[in-house]
Parts: sequence; C-alpha cells; structure tokens
Amino acid sequence: MIQHRQPDVNYLLGEGKISEVKEQVKRDRLDAVVFNRELSPRQVKALEDLFGDAEVWDRTQVILEIFRRRAHSREGKIQVELARLTYLYPRLYGLGGALSRLGGGIGTRGPGEPKLEVLRRTIRDRIHGLRKELAAVRETRALLRRRRQAEGIPSVSLVGYTNAGKSTLLNALSISGQKVAAEDRLFATLDPVSRRIRLPSGRFVLLTDTVGFIKEMPPKLKESFMATLEELAVADLLLHVVDLTSPRLDEQVAAVEETLGELGLWEKPVLKVYNKLDSFAGDPPVNGVVISALYRTNVDLLLERIEEILYPATEVVLLVPFDQLGKISRFRESLRLLKEEYLPDGVRVTVCGRPAELQKLMAHFENKTGDTI
Repeated sequence: MIQHRQPDVNYLLGEGKISEVKEQVKRDRLDAVVFNRELSPRQVKALEDLFGDAEVWDRTQVILEIFRRRAHSREGKIQVELARLTYLYPRLYGLGGALSRLGGGIGTRGPGEPKLEVLRRTIRDRIHGLRKELAAVRETRALLRRRRQAEGIPSVSLVGYTNAGKSTLLNALSISGQKVAAEDRLFATLDPVSRRIRLPSGRFVLLTDTVGFIKEMPPKLKESFMATLEELAVADLLLHVVDLTSPRLDEQVAAVEETLGELGLWEKPVLKVYNKLDSFAGDPPVNGVVISALYRTNVDLLLERIEEILYPATEVVLLVPFDQLGKISRFRESLRLLKEEYLPDGVRVTVCGRPAELQKLMAHFENKTGDTI
C-alpha cells in the first residue's frame, strides 16, 4: 500500500489507510507488516498493539536481517551486530510494560523495570565492546594500507548499487585463481576483498570490492561499516559499477553519488562502468565504459582506461650511474620504462608514471644523476 501524506506520529499512515492495513492483516492472517521507511520506537509500539500477533518491521530492520544472514567473517559479524544493537537500544522502552507483568501485583513493584535496565546496561556494554573491536580492525586495516602505499601499488575500489555486478567484475579482472562469491542477490558482499590485477603495460594495481550501496542507506549502517568504507577514502580511483538492465538506473546512480558525497569523496576520480551488456538491448551510454563482467566483454578496454587515469602521460629522463642501475628495478611495478640509452658515464632512462611515483624515483637518485626533465 502507498500513501502520500505527512507521516502520522503514531501509525505513520493516516487513520483510514492504517484501518485498511489492519483489516487485511486480520483477513489474510498475515505474519508481518513491513514499512519501507524507518519507524520511531513509539510507532513500532503503537503498530504492534494495533496488529496483534503480526510482527512490525521497518526498512532498517529488513536490511539488518539481510546483513545478518550474509555476514560470515569476524569483521562482518561485528559490524552487523553493532548496527543491530544500535538500532535496538532506543526501542527497548516498549518492553517495560511486558516485563513488569512477569510478577508482582496490585500495589507492588514488579521486576519489569529492573529487568529492562539490566538489558539496557548489557546492550550498552556490548556496544562499547564492539566499538573497541572495530577500532582495532580499523587500525589493522590502516597498517595494511600504509604497507601497500609504501610499495607504490595504486589502489582502485569498486563502488555501486547492491547487485550491480561488482564481485563478478573483481573475478573477471583478478590475476589470482581465488574467486569471490558472486551471487544474484542483495548485499552478497559485506567484507572488503582485495585482488591484484595487471594493466596492459604489465604494472599491477590492487582492486578492492566493497559493500553495495542502497537508496536512503540507514545512517547506523554507514557508521558500523566505516571500517569497510575507509578503503574508498585511500583509493586512487573509484570504479562506479552500474547495472545497465536496471529499470531504476538513474535513481540508483543518484543514490551512489549521494552516498559518496556524504562520505566526502566528491573529489575522487570516478570512472563509470556500465555492466551486464549481455542482457541489454538499448543504446549504451557514452560517458563511461560498457562491459559484461560475466562474459569479459570490453574488459581489456576497461583496463586501458584504468591505466590512462592512474598513469597519465608524464615522463622523466634520468642519467643513472652504472653502479646504481640495479636500483631501478624496485620501481618497475609502479613506473613504466620507455627508453634506455647507454652513455659513457651511465644510462639515460626515460620513465613514465604517476607524479608521486616519479618524485620518489627522482628523490632516490638525487645528487647521483645527470639530466632531469
């Protein structure tokens, strides 16, 4: 049922519409009523009283249940449990009356209120513990990122609406034999997964898959999954994977762009990757790369575009002494050697790469080289 009106403070829907829902619940003996927006604790309590035995679920609760079923790693389970407890905590007040009916009588204080306070304290302590565990996870991730950055390997992250085909694309580009689960369902990926990919020049890039976005993503989920989403902040390039076959393509693109803006990632270079060409019959967009990750269609073109963005045509010419020539090899993964010219006092090399990596190279051979351009 759909109703366009200001939300009712008690039932979300208006009096007439909520009466229709109540009649249908009774007539069809429904087990649950699901609302496609977040309900306040007061609304949940009022609706449960109204519907009797039927459960009341809101949008956030449905998403949390899907996340709970998808979480397999320790990190994923921590993030999901933190999100669920943060969501549940303010909704505990409605249990006080039910718990107080467990004992006592007229003129006596029942055990309900103490039980409720014990439960609230237990949840508070658990939330505190989970946040400490997540802080440790974030520190570990930060350490791994610093190590990767020290190696000079660029980082690329996959972003997109849930079920757009990010995991399938990761499998298509990865040079390792390890495949990640790629299923046709919502939020199949909760934990970030990284794989090395090889660009046409032979250089390596680290590609990371992240949790899918949705329209109006609940703030509590973003807070809990910040350890995962931090991978986006340090990425050199974001690949925005778009489902070409989705009837709500524009809406999904807008939802992803809005989320990236909320995360402060507006300035990041973004390449749109339109996926599922094999199931698309219309005219493909021209503002990105159109591929089929499943059948690897245009994957080579995508790798070329990634290399063009990560490694702009910037060149440096260095005169390297013969006794220092072996040190050039440590930069071969991050820079492309275009030319070597042997001279009496050393080798003049022409290399191409990102400005940051070129600066490292020049700093390494400072006061040991001849010409630089």
